[in-house]
Amino acid sequence: MADETAAAGGPRHRAERGRARKHWTAAWAVTISVGLVAALVLSGSGQGAPASASGSAMAAAGSTPADRMGVFQIKCRWSHAAPDDPIVAPGDPGAAHRHEFYGNVSTDAHSTTSSLTSRGTTCARPQDKAAYWSPTLYNKGTRVQPNLMNAYYRTGPLRDPSVIRPYPLGLRMIAGDAHATTPQSTVVTHWSCADDGPKGTSEPPPSCPGVPLRLKIVFPNCWDGKNLDSADHKSHMAYSYKHDKECPASHPVALPTLKMGLRYDISGPLDRITLASGSRFSGHADFWNAWDPAAQRRLIEQCLLRARTCNSPPLPPRR
Repeated sequence: MADETAAAGGPRHRAERGRARKHWTAAWAVTISVGLVAALVLSGSGQGAPASASGSAMAAAGSTPADRMGVFQIKCRWSHAAPDDPIVAPGDPGAAHRHEFYGNVSTDAHSTTSSLTSRGTTCARPQDKAAYWSPTLYNKGTRVQPNLMNAYYRTGPLRDPSVIRPYPLGLRMIAGDAHATTPQSTVVTHWSCADDGPKGTSEPPPSCPGVPLRLKIVFPNCWDGKNLDSADHKSHMAYSYKHDKECPASHPVALPTLKMGLRYDISGPLDRITLASGSRFSGHADFWNAWDPAAQRRLIEQCLLRARTCNSPPLPPRR
């Protein structure tokens, strides 16, 4: 589990952030006390969803040293492929470019939070029923079968990791740019061979002799505290690395930093690989949270807030 990254951004006004955090913390406590979490989140609505764990409960787990990183990992097998995207084109099967799906076994154009939480998963932690998907990889026009997806939930680039809260049930988001024709920031997405460690490049390597090719996508870790989705599927989220390792006042709720690591068994030169979304630079991924809330909270408390590395359990045998 050595392939973790961090980045720093520009300065922000700390006084403004402090006032925003105090205001949000008070609102959080009130929300929890009146029991609105389950009613709003389980509805699958994209508006007005409160965070899913109390500040006092999370604080009881202790605080994470600022110079140490906590992470918990989940290995997930490939589940299925389809030209569906329930975030970008909900209710419209076949309207998207081809995607490879991991985790939840039922993800399709008609998925809802309720449908996802009621179905199974390909992930090693059975409580992780989240839906993860990414564009199909092609080599010389031929589809490459995915090998595995590793999901890393990290403390991420935060000055104070103790403020991390669980993902709200039903949160949807996209990381990366499906329309990119030039290199994206390697903080968000990059290519590497599986034995290259945490670093990567915007260009795929020339080849990966004897090891899988790897594509990584990093999701934003700051939430606006209200919306489970937004019109562009990105505006309700923000990256703390762009704001001096703190969540900005507009997105005050710190969440775990999710990094998807996709692995492909592919041999020979890699100079003609493309993605279903377009060029080799168009790496991106989608996430729909359907975690069991209590299980996710426990992992945050035991791993992230205590700066521990919690490896994935082994994948069960294929049926």
